[in-house]
Amino acid sequence: MPLKRENKMVIKTKEEAKANFEAAIGYIPDRYKSGVSKADWLTAAKSDIAERNYAEGVGKAISGKTRQKEIAKLSNEDWKKAAVDKGAPIIGERIRGALDKWANNFGPMYDQVASRVAALPPRGVDWRANITNRLVPIVETWRKAAGKT
Repeated sequence: MPLKRENKMVIKTKEEAKANFEAAIGYIPDRYKSGVSKADWLTAAKSDIAERNYAEGVGKAISGKTRQKEIAKLSNEDWKKAAVDKGAPIIGERIRGALDKWANNFGPMYDQVASRVAALPPRGVDWRANITNRLVPIVETWRKAAGKT
């Protein structure tokens, strides 16, 4: 008769797991970059299967009110603290990194709107006329510049 082996899983303590996770900070960014450079995200993401899966998942979330239930678990203060703690340290760096993209993508639209603003008639006392003659042309210029009609 074969001997029975005790099937006991060895698991690290939470502290050991955290220390290993923290130690990975030094090499994970390079591994991440390497993996991303080899990946083909677009083919799968634009497929009919992906669209169907997305629609099904969103449908389940809507019908199950998943978003609403998860939000109810948090307070406004929880959200504010997480937003400040996570966002404030990196937002300036992210904006700095996006300045060229902004200039290339948003800059031309901004130029069109600025040009239109300079050509607006003076503000009058009739608020409706101001909306028609000043606001509507600006909104139309933004939409046209963004490729929307």
